Amino acid sequence: MPKPPFRSVTSQGTEILVQPLPHVRSCSVGFWVKRGSCFELPQEEGLAHFIEHTVFKGTERYPEPQVMAEATDRLGGNVDAFTGKETACFYGKVLREQLPALVDLLGELVTTPRFDEDELARERKVILEEISQSEDQPDDWASELFYANFWPGGTLAHSILGTREQVATYGAAEARAFFRKTYRAPNLLIAAAGDIQPEALLELLQPVLAKLPPGLDGAQPGPNQARPFLLNTPRKDLQQASLVMGFPAYPHQHPDRAAVNLLSYVLGGGMSSRLFMELREKHALCYQVGSYITQYRDTGALQIGASCAPDRAQELVRRTVQACAKVQREGVTADELERAKLQLRTSLVLNQESVSSRMFALAHHAIHMERWLSLDQQTREIDRVDLDQIRRVAAEVLLPGAFGVSALGTSRSTGIRARDLLATA
Repeated sequence: MPKPPFRSVTSQGTEILVQPLPHVRSCSVGFWVKRGSCFELPQEEGLAHFIEHTVFKGTERYPEPQVMAEATDRLGGNVDAFTGKETACFYGKVLREQLPALVDLLGELVTTPRFDEDELARERKVILEEISQSEDQPDDWASELFYANFWPGGTLAHSILGTREQVATYGAAEARAFFRKTYRAPNLLIAAAGDIQPEALLELLQPVLAKLPPGLDGAQPGPNQARPFLLNTPRKDLQQASLVMGFPAYPHQHPDRAAVNLLSYVLGGGMSSRLFMELREKHALCYQVGSYITQYRDTGALQIGASCAPDRAQELVRRTVQACAKVQREGVTADELERAKLQLRTSLVLNQESVSSRMFALAHHAIHMERWLSLDQQTREIDRVDLDQIRRVAAEVLLPGAFGVSALGTSRSTGIRARDLLATA
């Protein structure tokens, strides 16, 4: 039986997870904030991401961007951050001897940012450029439009980056207010994996933990209810139409989570998948097509992404709907299920060989699953899925009437039509 990771919870509610890996010489540490863009109020959209950027502009011990950048480079490894729908994370990977310096730097980011007004004004321009860049990347923008229309009015609908109009108004006052209510002891989880001793890490963390304010603050995210939609967004500057399509699926802790992931692999997870063979190999409609599962606290989606010439988009969508409807009616073959199981097991095992992946998995299990799952437990969950279960899941998920389509780059003559979404078309 694999040994579970070390776990400790401070009196203020900060969870600490450590997975020692004595056979490696590096370590990865992540400071996870259990508050992503879904936790923002309407007047705060984009602030979680704004904070992720601006804490790097100076802290008490690293007061200027140049000082912060030099401290980061002196680590010799890498330091990065991201904001998601449900979490934000500040993390790094270094050699074991650099662990104290990494913990100190990450701790500064989540406890003592300066939010200097001049630095924020400069970084605000950077974020506005990031928004423009996202809009110029067709796959990204088609995905943003999918989220906005698939979960209308829900907390998943608004962009992580925020809107230009709102971001342009954010300054030190807004940043400090959001930081004070969000970066609190119970909202923080610290995960680490690699050549690390738990007792040594706990000692390094004490100065950071002492600075975290106690108590919870901030609104809980509201419910997200998926709905079918069809959206054509013209873009004359694009040579291809970018399509993001999807069905409502299951949240993180759903008992059929393994089955729906296997279903996604069968549909669009490899070169022998249904959609790859149908859309690319048989009909040459696109260069790439794939499906993937996104899961959240209260909902999820089985999404399909592809790009093609605008005048072939209608056929691509029709054939996608027909391929999904066939699986929904008939299920998958035993051979397809076994291939999907091997793909999923292989992905899990390969991730075990990276200390960063181990750290991310620790945090995912704690935050989203609320329990640790060993590799053997996850593998058994995959192996237990049989043809009857995946047929039932396909029947529940791949409902033609629940389908959402975001098409970017189509025109009046090439746009997706309602009749293209009919399985019998």
